[in-house]
Amino acid sequence: MKANVLAAEVAKVAASREPHAVNALFRQALTEVLPDGTVQPRWIADRELIGVFEGYGSVRDFADWCDATGADPGFEFGPPPEVVLYARHLLAGHVVHVECVADQHDVEPWFRLNPSGLL
Repeated sequence: MKANVLAAEVAKVAASREPHAVNALFRQALTEVLPDGTVQPRWIADRELIGVFEGYGSVRDFADWCDATGADPGFEFGPPPEVVLYARHLLAGHVVHVECVADQHDVEPWFRLNPSGLL
């Protein structure tokens, strides 16, 4: 059975501003709309909610997320050899932003970097 997130839970977590609670709440909420087995990023509430893929396998997890949700990924080159992967898309009627920062060498097996976009 999928979990329901109540407005009271959202208000309580928002008031606490506890990073672990924000992450847990959004993981719970998105479990209802993501295909089973989809790896979720760590959710951070800043000016907007951002999902961050990080650590070992983060580029693969980002690529799987984009495939599972139908998101169109983009990228920006950071300071060499850094690449910032990102996707902003609608998921269950809400705009969701995810990103992953990785070395270009780790990105290239999953994405063909092209100045006009990811292929």
